[in-house]
Amino acid sequence: MSKFKRLLCTVIVVSLVFVLCACDIVQVYEPNTVTKENAYSYMEKFNIDVRDSKLIKGEIPVQAPHDEVPDQSMFMYELPDVANYDLDVKGNGDIDVEIFVPIENNGSSLRDVVIDAAKKFNAEAITLEDTSKTVSVSIRCLESSLAEEYILNGTYYPKGYIAANELYGILMNENGINISLVQNKTIGNVMGIVIEKSKYEALVTKYGEVNVNTIVKANEAGDVSVGYTNPTNNPTGLNFVISMLSYFDSNNPMSMEATTDFSNFQNTVSAVSYSTQQMKQSVEKGAIDAFVIERQAYENDESLKQKFVFVPFGVRHDNPLYSVGEVSEEELQALKFFGTYLTNDSVQNYATSLGFNKDETYESTVANYSGGMISEILEFWKQGKASGKKIVAVFVADKSGSMSGRKMTALKDSLKNAMQYVGEDNKVGLLSYNSYVYIDLPISEFTVEQQEYFVGAIDSWKADGGTATNDALLIALKLIEEERQKDSSIKPIIILLSDGYTGSGYSLSSMRELIDVCDVPIYTIGYEADVKELERIAEINQGAFINATSDDVAYILKTLFDAEM
Repeated sequence: MSKFKRLLCTVIVVSLVFVLCACDIVQVYEPNTVTKENAYSYMEKFNIDVRDSKLIKGEIPVQAPHDEVPDQSMFMYELPDVANYDLDVKGNGDIDVEIFVPIENNGSSLRDVVIDAAKKFNAEAITLEDTSKTVSVSIRCLESSLAEEYILNGTYYPKGYIAANELYGILMNENGINISLVQNKTIGNVMGIVIEKSKYEALVTKYGEVNVNTIVKANEAGDVSVGYTNPTNNPTGLNFVISMLSYFDSNNPMSMEATTDFSNFQNTVSAVSYSTQQMKQSVEKGAIDAFVIERQAYENDESLKQKFVFVPFGVRHDNPLYSVGEVSEEELQALKFFGTYLTNDSVQNYATSLGFNKDETYESTVANYSGGMISEILEFWKQGKASGKKIVAVFVADKSGSMSGRKMTALKDSLKNAMQYVGEDNKVGLLSYNSYVYIDLPISEFTVEQQEYFVGAIDSWKADGGTATNDALLIALKLIEEERQKDSSIKPIIILLSDGYTGSGYSLSSMRELIDVCDVPIYTIGYEADVKELERIAEINQGAFINATSDDVAYILKTLFDAEM
């Protein structure tokens, strides 16, 4: 055979191998042929190298009892160092006060308004009365629930805190935090329910007008599908739950009548989501046609304004300013100066241009929520949120070579620390993967023995090999489907922890339709990650992508468990 023919044959063989690999070796199913009923049979057709790990017991970390407040050192471990989050504005006055500003992934521009105002305020070098001392503010913008955690747990006290609504100030007072109102309204906003326009018009035709009473009746009748965000980590969700309980009994939101009516309402709610972004994904998939959101976020989302009608509801979101902890008289004066500064025409005009200060005549629909009631309401909601359904959570951990070093250490520590938030009545499974998929822990109730095996598996991990992310997800789905065959009422979730760099195994596109019909939310937590890949995975079934540093994964897992378990 000539050199040319040998070369030609080699090229053909290599090309065939490349094409076969690019097509994931086998076309497992034709598009639009997968259903919930045949999904499991298709899963078995994927050729995935799965290995059972030897069960080894580890030592469960010592944790505080669930009915006691953990000590300070435990919270210091869970929460990332506040220094990881740079100051957005650094003041340089003789008297400088740091202020936490909550941010949410919902399109809110509160951060922009406060930062702009703080820079201008600092530039004026305002002096205290009867002294030449200048005052300034330092602004640190933090995810809303993270800012709340720092303060509630005593991990870090800023001098000032701009809460989304007054409920947070009351909640902190209930938990023994020294917090005082400085300015009851800085930037005007309200919460509300947005309803798809055709649904809204149908509700008007049937019920005459659309208000809270209409939405409750329509939701129970199946005329509208409602969703809301989780109240443990989202201000609109907290507002919604408290407002609904107040609607059922304005004199006592925790009365038997109110809690029973709310539980009945909750059983007909279509979705409770980790974040507003996740809620929007549910809308896009047609899972819901009404959900809660702030007016300013609605105003800045043209697609929402075109398709949905906004109905104000609940407590106003006027972003009150509070002092926190021990604050000197001079520091309090500085906070008061800045609170007043936020109300000037220049700041308010800028806020209005960004969609704030709408519905200024709207008044709160909530009559009574004081006296320890908010903490009680949150505990009530946590106990009833699953509606009797058993949670089945499968953790899928990346132990490929790219996770070596600090990322792997953080992954192990955060998973073990977060165990305390997974109740023993939930079912838990654990997979890990590199070029292969390892079933480290089959799904079972999270008993003490299961926890010991959970820790033992984590301790055994070593980072090496390739990254077959999608193979691991498919095996997780397969295990969940096997649980569904035993109990169709389970509430399953998958939590994927990875840096997102898929380098081996099947492609996401080859199994996307299969993942879709299984209808299992996949929460992806990224470590210095390939953001787009993890976002694509999370968006398939209204999961959520959470971009993490190695230091804050334990806190993120805690927040996620609070939301789902």
